[in-house]
Amino acid sequence: MMYNELKSAKLIPVLRKIPYETSQILIETLILGGVKAIEITMDTKNAPEIIREARQNFGDRVIVGAGTVLTLEECMLALDAGAQFIVSPSLNLAVVEHSLKNGIAVVPGVFTPTEMQTAYSAGAEMIKLFPASALSPSFIKDVKGPLSHISIMTTGGITINNAKTYLEAGASTVGAGSDLINKEMVKNEKWALLQKETERWVELLS
Repeated sequence: MMYNELKSAKLIPVLRKIPYETSQILIETLILGGVKAIEITMDTKNAPEIIREARQNFGDRVIVGAGTVLTLEECMLALDAGAQFIVSPSLNLAVVEHSLKNGIAVVPGVFTPTEMQTAYSAGAEMIKLFPASALSPSFIKDVKGPLSHISIMTTGGITINNAKTYLEAGASTVGAGSDLINKEMVKNEKWALLQKETERWVELLS
């Protein structure tokens, strides 16, 4: 079950607006660093192509998902490209319904307990608490009391210094963007450094 695989991954690097030309070596670097799942945001240039190529190149080594899926049209594009899970920053029930109808795990973005339960009732077993940095880990601990049946991914403001505290508070997995995928490392193609940084994150959260 994909939701279980996302939970066991613990860390999901969020690849936003990465260069198409080096996207596959970037993804391979993250895999070599130990990640089990990646998210490519749909506001990235050539996102469907990156997803499709990642599935072809690394489909047996990493789970490839699409993020920042705002509309049904984007969801359809992502699924056509081979995305194995869908992540949104907001709760779009049409996206949830279409993903689940196609047998694809969907993680909609929410911010309140009401939205959490609404997403779960629509079939989303995991939600994305976003932006996580606006809510302390104690929020997760408190909300997991009555809503323990809902798995939580936290994204937004996740750093190597706070990621583990969110997991300890009850989150199942964290999505990490710029603090993990350093823009200067990517721009200058410092793949060895990025791999070491990824290994640090994976070891910390394992």
